[in-house]
Amino acid sequence: MSERANPVALVIIGAGAGTRFGGPKAEATLGDGRRFLDAIVETAKDAMLDPIVAVLPPGVVAPAGVRVVVNANPNSEQIMSARLGLAHLTNAPVTSALLWPVDHPFVRLESILAILDAARRTGAHVVVPVCASRRGHPAWFHRETWRELMTVAHGGARAVIHADPSRVSEVKVLDRGVLRDIDTREDLDDGS
Repeated sequence: MSERANPVALVIIGAGAGTRFGGPKAEATLGDGRRFLDAIVETAKDAMLDPIVAVLPPGVVAPAGVRVVVNANPNSEQIMSARLGLAHLTNAPVTSALLWPVDHPFVRLESILAILDAARRTGAHVVVPVCASRRGHPAWFHRETWRELMTVAHGGARAVIHADPSRVSEVKVLDRGVLRDIDTREDLDDGS
């Protein structure tokens, strides 16, 4: 099956104010000078995700080829940014989307490819990476789950994942990046 037979989009959830971090994490930089946003986009392009939608605060410039959706409310829940991104994909010819929080910039290409492979092999509606027995990010959602993501009242995407365990596939990865949530500048120093 070709990569384009089941096209997968990406929604980067990056509109938060980053209060504990000291600024929007989409603009935060890694040790090599790349912004979190740029590192995620680079990995997404290598994984052939298309289109790439970044939900960002006003004024953040995305890399070339990335569709930007502005969430003007930096204090909104992550699910609101996910909804804005998914709404932008309503007419896109994609079967599914990865929801990738911008504060997980260390996820490796191999993990993304493992998630996509598990989605193709299992027929699951949701695929989540697991490292060291813990679920991580990004999570893959078949288009059939998008209505739930758009309407879930409490708990965001996590509630959709937990609503029906029979439709969720876990894929084991050896990538601590799927667990590495960068909330503060000190989290960048923890290494992986």
